[in-house]
Amino acid sequence: MRNLEQPLIDAVPANTRDFVAVSWNLHKGRSPLGFQAWQAMRRWVQSTHADAWFLQEAMARRLPQPILSSTFGAELGDPLEDVWHCQATEIADALELKIALGPNVFKPSWRHGNAILSPHPLDLGGRWDISAHRFERRGLLVARASVAGESVTLLCAHLALTRSARLRQMNWIAHWIAKEAPQGPLVLAGDFNDWRNDSVPLFAEHGLQEVATLLGEPARTFPAFSPALALDKMFVRGLQPVELIQPAQETAWLSDHLPYMARLRLE
Repeated sequence: MRNLEQPLIDAVPANTRDFVAVSWNLHKGRSPLGFQAWQAMRRWVQSTHADAWFLQEAMARRLPQPILSSTFGAELGDPLEDVWHCQATEIADALELKIALGPNVFKPSWRHGNAILSPHPLDLGGRWDISAHRFERRGLLVARASVAGESVTLLCAHLALTRSARLRQMNWIAHWIAKEAPQGPLVLAGDFNDWRNDSVPLFAEHGLQEVATLLGEPARTFPAFSPALALDKMFVRGLQPVELIQPAQETAWLSDHLPYMARLRLE
């Protein structure tokens, strides 16, 4: 596992069929100690030069009072622009990236959800509610990126805290893949909360391999300052895992999860 202290693009000679993927739970833009870490997060994302970022808990700013006190602020020019503004859109705007958004929690006072960012042409495939119960709102975000002349299906997921709910969600995702994306390159990544590794054999039955497992490397991402649990996962089909990349030490103090980073290669 290589440490990423310098920009990734300078560290390894580029291969036109290489695909660098990053999955990261942003913890609503706050450090493990609760401090605002948003600007440092954005700088780190910029340093990775990835082909796709799979972000969870991308936090939206609090809605202004005029919107809260009216029907989405009909007197304002474009209230929906503010409704959809979040940490992920700030990254996309600053770095000129394409973006797909999938809100999971949408309340008047606060919102967060999944996001997929990429420098490649990106088509939104949709957002599916995979909440297993009403106490945890969870979603599956789908997009497709055009890379090296191929369409790569990108799935970003954030699964439940309880095992029974996670198993149901994993089976729903596997069913969606079998029905909607049965062939072609695919990356499924996110915060699975799956420290028991139930997802590895389940998705293997559907032709998806977990990157760290295939490389024989530990991918412990939680808690970030002393990672002991492999909660985050990255599954691939039609891409060969090349290496697991250890992020810079600074990321341990930016979120409660470490980023999960991998270099893949289109087969």
